[in-house]
Amino acid sequence: MNRHTLIYILIFSLMITLFTSYVHANYQKMREEFEDYAPTPYFTSHQRGTDQFVKAKSSGTSDFTLAKENIRKAQTNWKRSLLENTESGNTGNDTAFIRITPARMKKYREIASGDDSIKRVLQAPFSLEALEALTLLRNPGVKAQENHLKAAIETFGQASDLDDILRQYSAFTEGLMPGVGPMKGKEPVKAKFPFPAVLALKGQIAQQEVKAASEYLESVRRDTVTKARKTFWNLVFIRKSRLITRETVDFLQQLETVATTRYKAGKTSFQDVIKVEIRRKILEETLPTLREKQLNLELKILQLVNLSPHVRLGEPKIQEPQWETPSLESLYKLALERRQELRRMRAMVGKMERMTAMVEIMILPQYTMNFSVYNDEAAIQTGSIAMKETFAASVPASRGAGLPKKPWYGTGNAFLRQTKQKLMALKNELNNAEKSTAAMVQKAWYKTDQAKREARLYRDTVVGLARSALDVSTRGYESGRVSFADVIGSHTDWLKARLALARKLSDIGVARAELARTVGSDLNIQ
Repeated sequence: MNRHTLIYILIFSLMITLFTSYVHANYQKMREEFEDYAPTPYFTSHQRGTDQFVKAKSSGTSDFTLAKENIRKAQTNWKRSLLENTESGNTGNDTAFIRITPARMKKYREIASGDDSIKRVLQAPFSLEALEALTLLRNPGVKAQENHLKAAIETFGQASDLDDILRQYSAFTEGLMPGVGPMKGKEPVKAKFPFPAVLALKGQIAQQEVKAASEYLESVRRDTVTKARKTFWNLVFIRKSRLITRETVDFLQQLETVATTRYKAGKTSFQDVIKVEIRRKILEETLPTLREKQLNLELKILQLVNLSPHVRLGEPKIQEPQWETPSLESLYKLALERRQELRRMRAMVGKMERMTAMVEIMILPQYTMNFSVYNDEAAIQTGSIAMKETFAASVPASRGAGLPKKPWYGTGNAFLRQTKQKLMALKNELNNAEKSTAAMVQKAWYKTDQAKREARLYRDTVVGLARSALDVSTRGYESGRVSFADVIGSHTDWLKARLALARKLSDIGVARAELARTVGSDLNIQ
């Protein structure tokens, strides 16, 4: 061996030594980076709860335990909130459609507990506030939706039950070999890396589903209270109509007496007596019709408060509706924020977004091909209790030449595209609902403003003029200077003016109730 050959051998040996050291060093570094891996800030900002997982790792708590604890806390909070809402009649948040003071709700809760006590309240003159509280406490539709919300809250437990069963199976059956090696349950690294636990996403999906059910419950409460308000104001109008019609009948009876006296004195014709009698008979027949209409409205109230249709209600307290209405611009903003349909659709969009994320975790390729990731499995491959073949008995589809590493990736990707299209459809529907909200608010506000303007016109002008015309024509007829046709016309105008004023005042209450329903918030609790 000459000197040059020896030099080449030494150089080659040195290069091999350096390369081996470099490879070992890089492998050690790669292993440390793999063990210390944490998602990027951008990723954690889009996945709720990821920061808690990182903190749990540093404190020794597993991801699965923390996710399960978060789900349990969310379920407890929703149950507590529902209990408080049921007791108070409110939703317990700033977006509630109607909020009743605890003292007033406690008072009506004691009344609503028995049919006899509620009958005593409703058989006396009752107010709108009493009807609203009793409707929230006793309406079967509201109670049914509360049960639906309770059922939705139970989905939190379902989110973790299956994982609990699988992990128990892994810990006590599949991953344990008594008498051979350490008795540890297997938990593959690939099940946790690099995404947050799928269980956390399941909990977030359940959270959005319960939120959507809560908004639907609030919309049921809103619609039920709106029905009670509209029925109350229509009932007030019917009562006023009966009073006005009865007074008009009395006036016509007096007028008929005057006409009969003048006919006997030969100062008028018998035709005047017949005309006034016809008008009186028509109005007297109107009274039973109004009574039947009142009974129909009372049956609606009995249905809303879950009472027997044979219960006899008292008269509603005649009260003035509230005239104040917020500005149209403020109502636009309020409706976009609090309208229950929009909030429910936003919750459904959030649910679909998290479902899409979970589908991506299960379908899309991971950040690593898992070539160096091994499960904690018993390695008994020989003997009578062998668990695996000593060599591969078949060729998996993921290892064939030119085949994908995840054989179900192609078909799963179609399902993922379908899920994303559904998500886009929900977002477009939400956008359309938000745009149409402005037109709905405008229409409801217009009806409220129209009712106020017309009620103000009849109250300040028309009713007074009709009364003055009636007094003048009545005195003129008694003195013989006014024809009987003018007297009848004056009575008709005065009756119509009073009925129109009563109708417009009730229309203000009805229109305000509809405006509040459209906005999704009581106009008195902005």
